[in-house]
Amino acid sequence: MVKSVQIPWAAWYQEEEIHKLEFPDSWDIEIFNMNGSDKIITRENIINAIKNPIGSPTIQEIAEGKKNAVIVFEDISRPTKCEPICEILVKELNSAGIKDENITLIAAIGSHRPMNRLDFIKKIGKSMVDKFNIENHHPYENLVELGESNRGTPISLNKTYYEADIKIAISTVIPHPLAGFGGGAKIILPGICGIETLAANHKAALEGKGVGVGFITDLRKDIEEVCQRVGLDFSINIIAKENREIAGIFTGHFIDAHRKAIELGKKVYQTEIPKLKDEANKFDMGIFNLFPEDTELSQSSKGTNIFMQAESTLKEEAVVIFSTASPEGRGYHSLLGESGAQLYEQWKETEEIFMEFCEDKTFALYSPNLTRSDVTHYWSEDMLFSKSFSELIANSEIRQKLPETPRVALFPTSIQLLI
Repeated sequence: MVKSVQIPWAAWYQEEEIHKLEFPDSWDIEIFNMNGSDKIITRENIINAIKNPIGSPTIQEIAEGKKNAVIVFEDISRPTKCEPICEILVKELNSAGIKDENITLIAAIGSHRPMNRLDFIKKIGKSMVDKFNIENHHPYENLVELGESNRGTPISLNKTYYEADIKIAISTVIPHPLAGFGGGAKIILPGICGIETLAANHKAALEGKGVGVGFITDLRKDIEEVCQRVGLDFSINIIAKENREIAGIFTGHFIDAHRKAIELGKKVYQTEIPKLKDEANKFDMGIFNLFPEDTELSQSSKGTNIFMQAESTLKEEAVVIFSTASPEGRGYHSLLGESGAQLYEQWKETEEIFMEFCEDKTFALYSPNLTRSDVTHYWSEDMLFSKSFSELIANSEIRQKLPETPRVALFPTSIQLLI
């Protein structure tokens, strides 16, 4: 006999974004969902948020006397569906006298892969794709050099963005290991900055300088200083539900609106973890599903966010499984993910240190769309791997660590969660 547990899976790549994990019937499975939100955000709610910004003028006021605009949006590795937001923004700009042909949309890919037409349609809708000029940011070309931040970060920026009269950006605010939270100014740095700026930003994080999940870090402050320097007229910040719909939307100044979004995010993304001091009562296994950023393996390190917060609830010799759909396979990251990239070796060292820190635990990764070489490209050789979940949990190295009736803590959206 088996028991099935349904988890969210393959953001952007399945009509019904769910997947079943099957366990022996005797296993005790406890699921830690985020609090979530029952609120339904309608088109009218989005319009109201855009027309009533926090800490900034309205788009109508910003656009007075201006000739052109850029709208920056997140790439496909991020969960938000931006179509209705983009449509409303365009109408606002049109009513302020900005014509369609003078509006450019920029995909803030940072050091990720460029997006293609199908990606754009998923993200901002076919009507937008068929009507507007859309560009991928290029981290090596079309840049302007703008000195350094107070922290010494060299500032190079997308030239199209810098020269635009009106600068608007849409981003999702979820917990992030480098900047505390995504969203706000982070869509500018790293989203549309040059490779040397990206390298300085990521290198500081790999060295553990001013990073952390769920609070305003020193790295976030550096990002916001750069954003202040280069300009962002109107920031749209979204809190996402488990199903990638919108739980809340906050617009206006890139700091003020972002902080309001965080207030809601801390409630929506919260999950309650029991405080277990007795080793015998702790969980034998933790499963950290990487949805909603599970398009590719290169995002998988974010699964350690909630693991590090929940680690004390797992037994010292617990089994830790990361699960990811990764329909795009290994993925791409021009700084951290490619052999020979500037920070690739440092990235691998960081992952090795992480696994050494947890040396008594057994780590494994489950994905039907990856290969062993994909996994070891990012992770240690010690990371167990299988394309089959049932085969993975039957692995002898795993079973010998587990009692006959193990307690399992399952985190369906581990990348979004806060404790």
